[in-house]
Amino acid sequence: MIGDESGVQFRRKRKICVLAYDKLRTFEYAMVVEVFVTGKPESTPWYTFSIVNASNHEVTGLGNVTLRPEHGLSEFADADLIIIPGWTSRNTPVSGALKAGIKSAHANGCRIAASCSGIFVLAQCGLLDGRKATTHWRYVKTLSEQFPTINVDPDVLFVDEGDVLTSAGSISGIDLFLHIVRQDYGKERADEVAKRLVVSAPDGGMRDSSQAQYFSRQISNEYKGNIAILLDVIRENLDQGWNIGRMAEQSKTSPRTLQRRIRNMTGLSPHSWLTMERIEVVKDLLETTNLNIQKIAELTGLKTPETLRHHFKRITGTSPTKFRASFNPGDRH
Repeated sequence: MIGDESGVQFRRKRKICVLAYDKLRTFEYAMVVEVFVTGKPESTPWYTFSIVNASNHEVTGLGNVTLRPEHGLSEFADADLIIIPGWTSRNTPVSGALKAGIKSAHANGCRIAASCSGIFVLAQCGLLDGRKATTHWRYVKTLSEQFPTINVDPDVLFVDEGDVLTSAGSISGIDLFLHIVRQDYGKERADEVAKRLVVSAPDGGMRDSSQAQYFSRQISNEYKGNIAILLDVIRENLDQGWNIGRMAEQSKTSPRTLQRRIRNMTGLSPHSWLTMERIEVVKDLLETTNLNIQKIAELTGLKTPETLRHHFKRITGTSPTKFRASFNPGDRH
């Protein structure tokens, strides 16, 4: 191990291998390049970078991109970090050769990091059994069903298990990669890379690993009949009071039946679903308007700033003020 004036202990091995595969997720791949190649500080030891082909074939990427990686899986042998930038599909099997290469590198002390759907590669390699991990919220249900031994946390941006690291949605891959830079080269270097990329550095802004994923409301294709009409009516009138009695009357069903049907459709109780809908509109208003918290609380039916802040923090993991500062930088008040 070697160090610098700040006392940060750097790893002697700093070789990164990024996996390239057919139908490559080019956005996730580009983020790896931006952080570990383009983001290189001017005056510091840094990573060496190799693109590794998952097969012997030419690699095509989304957007009609073609890559011709010069390295095969043997490049993993002396890697310090392997990054898997997404994966073709949650149902695409991992070849025996790729599994063997990743597992062998891991056994030799190499860290393995996966962004977004790349977690399915780690899962198929058995590296996440009994461990905590995260992925994009769209994949949480499938991942949990296919690999029940993984402790999936859908409410964070990334998870660092030491030798295995995972990130949630695509953009949160940058948060994970900056976290890795900070581990290897210290906060000053991570801040420098973040500044070059014009993003928040880990622990230097609002985006930290425990922050909840931001996502828009999900519309289930199972909504049907009077319940579907009811949910649409509620969405259009969130400022009004909606107790279970009024909902049942509106949908011409009993309160007990209504609760069961809404839970079957949304996975939530009527009250929890309503609160989630209101918070989604709160996020929209914070992001796109300069309305104050009191007015937003009134428009969304949360009534008071205190109630709004309570539910917003509970659901998103951050405060309305921090959310607005990040997503609506023109308004800092």
